[in-house]
Amino acid sequence: MTLINKVCSMTADSAVLKNMRNLYVSYRHHENSFVLNFYNKKIQYMQDPQQNSIQERDSDVLQFSIDRATMLKYVLTHISFEKPHIESEEKHIVIDFSSPNIAKPFHVGHLRSTIIGNFIANINKFFNNKVTKINYLGDWGTQFGLLQYGLQAKNIDISKLKSNPIKCLYDTYVYANKLSATDAEVQNQARKYFSDIEQGQISLDKWKQIRELTVTELENVYQRLGIQFDDYHWESDYNGRAIKHMMDLLEQKNIIVTDDSGKKIAKVNNRNVTVLKSDNSTLYLSRDIAALLDRYRRYKFDKMLYVVDNAQTDHFAAVFEIVRQFDKECTEGCQHIKFGRIKGMSTRSGNVVFLNDILDEAKRKMYEKQQLSKNTRSSAMNEKTCDILGTTAVIVNDLKQRRQKDYVFDWDRALQSEGDSGIKLQYLHCRLWSLELNCGVSLPDACDPSCLPEEIIGDVVAELAKFEDILYRSHTDYEACIIVNYLFRLARYVNKMFNELKVKNVDPHVAAQRLLVYHSARIVVKTGLEILGVKPLKEM
Repeated sequence: MTLINKVCSMTADSAVLKNMRNLYVSYRHHENSFVLNFYNKKIQYMQDPQQNSIQERDSDVLQFSIDRATMLKYVLTHISFEKPHIESEEKHIVIDFSSPNIAKPFHVGHLRSTIIGNFIANINKFFNNKVTKINYLGDWGTQFGLLQYGLQAKNIDISKLKSNPIKCLYDTYVYANKLSATDAEVQNQARKYFSDIEQGQISLDKWKQIRELTVTELENVYQRLGIQFDDYHWESDYNGRAIKHMMDLLEQKNIIVTDDSGKKIAKVNNRNVTVLKSDNSTLYLSRDIAALLDRYRRYKFDKMLYVVDNAQTDHFAAVFEIVRQFDKECTEGCQHIKFGRIKGMSTRSGNVVFLNDILDEAKRKMYEKQQLSKNTRSSAMNEKTCDILGTTAVIVNDLKQRRQKDYVFDWDRALQSEGDSGIKLQYLHCRLWSLELNCGVSLPDACDPSCLPEEIIGDVVAELAKFEDILYRSHTDYEACIIVNYLFRLARYVNKMFNELKVKNVDPHVAAQRLLVYHSARIVVKTGLEILGVKPLKEM
């Protein structure tokens, strides 16, 4: 039972809403009441709690009032003593996100997939779902033939790469790619190498070494972001030999056919798409088709979510349509979670933007701001705290945007402590934590609304009451910005409460009741930040 179910069960007319969403709570100053508006097209309404009869009526809005004391007691008790939680039936959600390429540094282009995917995983766990996080690494295709050409041309021994191996591999790839732009033979050799390796004519030992080096490097970045994957999958798991049987089955069912040039093609939305090259080499599409079917067999998921940018819309439409023709049930829970691109993100050095560089830049800037701030605690002037603040700034700045929109990154706005930013939310959590530690009173055993007559408390409790509905909406829409903007709004009310209500040097019973309000706010801020993928700090 959610908080709002509990509150509604206490109203005079015993209204019970089964699917309460789109809730708006407001506090009426000087009237000692809260107004709850539910926006639903069809509302289930129980007229008599002693009977089991439920009548349905069409309505856009159901509005009713709850007296102030009842609302305060239930909201603060629910948050402080029961903790925010959602009771729902467990589903198995598999999420494919991040997915950078091996032998390349973690590019900022993968940042949004990583941050958004982690948020979706976290909120699904909050909703009691079983979540499997997959990092599907790109380690296949002609570009890796170019890398192999570069390694041979520069006579590089992979086993001896120790200092910054990913940079060396990336520079080697760039070198070979430039050569291929002016020398067709380089491109031909790269294609031949890939075709040979896919058909099993070349050992994969070097490939495995490159993969190990890449995963080690990537895990350092993920650790900074507080992300752990359940499984690493590889495009090469679905190479030509591995998926030949699957491609044969698609051909037997006439889902793919051979065209005049020898390519295997499929019809998707009245257009032909290539699934296999004429030499039977695989493509991104064929590997994703095989991967989806394999994941359904392996995980028996309820939902399979792909967190990939808007540019891949046609690709996933093709994957889902081709697989649907083969196994309709497999695709019923499949969804492409699209997002826009980041523009204007660069470091002091300029052009190529890698995520480690961005996080280092954020940490450096936060260290400088911490040094200049008169509020910084000396114990918080350390590398770990500044790193967490830097990643917080980057994560919250990204998640406050509408998911499908492109946005321009601005360092000053991301790192500001006064406006709407991750730093502001961290500062609020630290301030609330410090209050609990140093106020000199303990949390009460129960809420006593008679000690909490101030209007600002009504405003804060109205915001706290919305939290679970905010989570429902964010979960349903895969939109983190719903939570972020809610936390910004809550922060403004709590900061106003700091200015108006003291906990120290007041009657101990009143102080304890006020502390309960501050504590409830901290629990909500902490829970919200953790769902977003941010580690709440206790001092800064």
